[in-house]
Amino acid sequence: MDHHCPWLNNCVGHYNHRYFFSFCFFMTLGCVYCSYGSWDLFREAYAAIEKMKQLDKNKLQAVANQTYHQTPPPTFSFRERVTHKSLVYLWFLCSSVALALGALTIWHAVLISRGETSIERHINRKERRRLQAKGRVFRNHYNYGCLDNWKLFLGVDTGRHWLTRVLLPSSHLPHGNGMSWDPPPWVTAHSASVMAV
Repeated sequence: MDHHCPWLNNCVGHYNHRYFFSFCFFMTLGCVYCSYGSWDLFREAYAAIEKMKQLDKNKLQAVANQTYHQTPPPTFSFRERVTHKSLVYLWFLCSSVALALGALTIWHAVLISRGETSIERHINRKERRRLQAKGRVFRNHYNYGCLDNWKLFLGVDTGRHWLTRVLLPSSHLPHGNGMSWDPPPWVTAHSASVMAV
């Protein structure tokens, strides 16, 4: 098990960790795309909102001075106000989600590169400190090296699997059963079978 995700209302583990990471990755890309694509609209909408505020302020001053001899400036309709405010909200929402979800995605990418899950990260850190106090070196038995960790995580056995299993939707099962496994044959030579704790 990697962790329990309250946003998905599901535990993320051996059989769905790849789908969780793909979801985070593509949602981050979508939010970045939306934020970048709506930047000009955001600037125009923000400028229009500032203009609305100035017009409202001028209108209040005109009412206070009782000067009706001038033609009042055109007002923004309710629809225009809602549209401009919605565009500003869209940009802030997409940008903040891109930052937060992007940080989570980068964190999980680092964990995958190290051959760890979120829970194993905490366990391995404690074990590393314990062994350092004894003058020994900790070695993560699930770390096959950055590239092989990603191949194992994504299920890439051969070169064509980058297309069929990574870029296109795939329902192939991950290597092993989540409790014990031998390194797959396509991964560089590694130690004997390891039992997950």
